Amino acid sequence: MNKFQFSIPTDVIFGCGSLNRLSKVGKRIGKKALLVTGKSSMRKTGILDRVVKLLNEGSVEVVVNEGVDPNPKTNYINDMVTLAKEEKCDFVIGLGGGSSMDAAKAIALVVANGGIIEDYLPGGERANMRGIKGALPIVAISTTAGTGSEVTMFSVITNPITKEKPGIGHRCLYPKVSIVDPELMVSVPKSITKNTGIDVLFHAIEAYISKGATPFTDMYAKEAISLVLNNLHKVLEDGTNIEAREKMAWANTLAGIAITHGGTIGIHGMGHPVSGHTNSAHGATLATLGVAFLEETWDGHIDRYASLTELLGFHTSNLSKEEAAAKSSVALKEVLNNIGATETLSDLGVTKDMIDPLVKDTFRTMIGCIKLTLKELNEEDLKRIYEKSL
Repeated sequence: MNKFQFSIPTDVIFGCGSLNRLSKVGKRIGKKALLVTGKSSMRKTGILDRVVKLLNEGSVEVVVNEGVDPNPKTNYINDMVTLAKEEKCDFVIGLGGGSSMDAAKAIALVVANGGIIEDYLPGGERANMRGIKGALPIVAISTTAGTGSEVTMFSVITNPITKEKPGIGHRCLYPKVSIVDPELMVSVPKSITKNTGIDVLFHAIEAYISKGATPFTDMYAKEAISLVLNNLHKVLEDGTNIEAREKMAWANTLAGIAITHGGTIGIHGMGHPVSGHTNSAHGATLATLGVAFLEETWDGHIDRYASLTELLGFHTSNLSKEEAAAKSSVALKEVLNNIGATETLSDLGVTKDMIDPLVKDTFRTMIGCIKLTLKELNEEDLKRIYEKSL
């Protein structure tokens, strides 16, 4: 067994009704919070008012901004940094899905270290993240079973000028506390439930077939895959199925821990530029690329891909290991078809003339994911995967 290291510094409060502990959480973290969330759903469902009330009960003053886009933009982050400084906020809360939590992390980073968020993205003067002195404390309140941002040290921000959607990572971006209350997820629309559920699945898959995989990450990734296969279709059929919602929330948390320690591979690496150029939902980009990616990479590690085929529910007892590995893409396609994830890149607005820029963006902003893939990939390989996914 190879040597490896792991750490889960976030205090995770998980389970139905766990939001009720927010008053005590807020009270011990700070006195004034900047809370960022999406543009309507949290207010419409009453969750935002409930969160503010709980924080006030803990003697925490709250500055609310409801301007987070599905793919949070650099200009928004910089505006919120200014607001947090003007209001003298001493911690940041992300309420919602991955976009709100990622925005909170980026804001907390820049407030504590100065400059603008572009300084920390690829090409920026602080992109190497050296000399970072920490971040404001971050509280993540997850309302979707997707992204895993509540337990990761990553934040993904879109630059609307360059159309790049890179990730940044640093230990200071781990939330201090994360609240995962499945009751908050019951009202999530079916389309978002599907796309976030797909993201959970790919987090687990990619952590399992990553060069960074360890016995620790395998344990989380395999359980997450099983939970998604057994429960995503249930919440798509009935969004009020609280037991299935709870299991999807747990799968999301497990998969988030897996990618924090094992990383994501080229599927995420190629998916981020698609979102940056088309503003497509993250889960949808992964679903459109995943099958072709496995078709092109299964021979990079026969044992791992053969095992993945089994984990995805495909019977391999009569197949050789090589045959089983080659079927990983077939197994994934069946899983995606069963939940109605049949879109192509063309459906997301990608055209053939966009492929070269997408390839270049992948190598410029997401090279870490490409390097974690078990098969070495060059620009021609990525071009072929994009073309097959149209």
